[in-house]
Amino acid sequence: MDWMGIGVLVIGIAFAVLVVILIKPLKKLGDVMENLKQTTEKLPNVMDDVTGQAQLVLNTSNETIGNVNQQVNEITPLFKIVGDTGEAARSLTQSALIKTNTLKENTADAANLTRREKYQGLYGFLSFLFYLQQNKKEVKAEAEFLKK
Repeated sequence: MDWMGIGVLVIGIAFAVLVVILIKPLKKLGDVMENLKQTTEKLPNVMDDVTGQAQLVLNTSNETIGNVNQQVNEITPLFKIVGDTGEAARSLTQSALIKTNTLKENTADAANLTRREKYQGLYGFLSFLFYLQQNKKEVKAEAEFLKK
């Protein structure tokens, strides 16, 4: 045997040892590949199920949004009515406030007259009635406006 034959024999023995050592990891790798194959075979069915469920959820969501939109459209006129009522109440209150302030200013003139002339008790009351008698038409007009 020459050197070349010995070298080939050593390489053959090393290769045989390497194959024996790698048999177990290669077998495990084969098992992993088999499991991967089984998993990928199930994947289309799983994706179909997930897609179906997602579609069902989206359809239900669309129906819910449609119902909410319909209910909002039904309630919107009520909100407009409430807003208009509030605006009308505000303008009525504003008018009543203006009339009340005017009446207060007019009666303040009578109160100033009473204080200025130092009337007290019965004299002050009589002067107030006289003032009201003099301005009877204005007081009635303001009272009628407040009733409206």
